[in-house]
Amino acid sequence: MAPSDRNRSQSQDRSTPVVLVFHKLQASFSFGVNNFSPKRFERLLTWLELLGYDLRLGERTAGQRLICTFDDGYRHLADVLPMFIERFGIRPVLFVPTGWIGKANRWDYSYWLRATPHLERRQIRELANAGVIFGSHGHTHTDLTAVSSRRMQIELRQSREMLSDLAAQRIQAISYPFGRCDQAVLEAVEWAGYTDGFTMRWPTPNDSKLAQGRIPVYGYDSPLSIQHKLGDGILNKLERVKATVTNRLSAGTILLNRLRRLD
Repeated sequence: MAPSDRNRSQSQDRSTPVVLVFHKLQASFSFGVNNFSPKRFERLLTWLELLGYDLRLGERTAGQRLICTFDDGYRHLADVLPMFIERFGIRPVLFVPTGWIGKANRWDYSYWLRATPHLERRQIRELANAGVIFGSHGHTHTDLTAVSSRRMQIELRQSREMLSDLAAQRIQAISYPFGRCDQAVLEAVEWAGYTDGFTMRWPTPNDSKLAQGRIPVYGYDSPLSIQHKLGDGILNKLERVKATVTNRLSAGTILLNRLRRLD
């Protein structure tokens, strides 16, 4: 695939970073669509560099900035991310549900098929030292739009305080669990001191700082489909529809948690 600016949207604002969202980078089989293997991730970063994207957060070049974010904070990321940081100079942003640190992902339906452990405290410190930026993913990975005001404040405050202590960073960003937020959530997030919020919706020019869209990368994606996601036209619209349908499947996990009283 030849590098070409024609692969990008002609209307895309190059001053605005492209933000991708991943979940798992496991080499082994993983249930669901959220896994993108390390080999595929390496090929993707190589390809994005060839297209001229700027992967080195904080180091400005002529290319458009691209940021890789990871939701859920799984333990295996501690084994694979350092080599990508060293080779490509990326600064990944990891959003961690702090109530599940060191535990398996019992909040997710895939747990009943195959458990996936979350990062441990030690690993968070090590990744922070390696250059990873941390953000909140709530405390218990609960749908913030469905909890009381008091519970929401606890979710936001606890996760921020724990991560600030573990990563020795100022925690400014949050990725909303399941990508869900409403006006009450946005107001609570701003009150809690966050400056950036990320959803699972497709980015638009009208996004606010506390409700920024991201481009999801799923296990079924190929270089061609990702090219369409970064471009425009009818195939870009098709990728948007696919991503919207895929994200809505998370409602099954939300319902399961409510039935099990984990939410």
